[in-house]
Amino acid sequence: MEKKHLPLTTHYEKFLNAINTLLVIVIAIVLVSAVCLLFLDIFHMIQTKFTQGLGTVLGSLIIIWVIMELLEAQIDHLNGKKLKASIFVVVGIGAFIRKLFVASLIPDKVDFAYFNLLAIFVLSITYLILRFAEYHLGTNEGENQT
Repeated sequence: MEKKHLPLTTHYEKFLNAINTLLVIVIAIVLVSAVCLLFLDIFHMIQTKFTQGLGTVLGSLIIIWVIMELLEAQIDHLNGKKLKASIFVVVGIGAFIRKLFVASLIPDKVDFAYFNLLAIFVLSITYLILRFAEYHLGTNEGENQT
């Protein structure tokens, strides 16, 4: 049985689809920029202190990982799949790991590092619980939602 759509609803869906497509394009541009930043960080790491540069490179990799997760979630949403709540936890984990890398460059920030490690641990447990729930509720990646 086919749903009847009101004319306003059809225009609204087209508008949202256009906005979501624009969002995918913007995220893709940010991803390309982050990859360029990664290569710049690698070049800078080779020229200067290796240990400090390594933290910067790892931070850039985490940014790329988070952007790729967001891009994948947006594309899945455009393909009609349900939005996974775990993507937001992944973004939080990435942010705290990046903060931990930045804090490791400053020697006096040991207490700050403990807080970040605890936050990463709690977010990781939350992520595991969410992925388990998403899998059992049928929002796993291999399933096509309509």
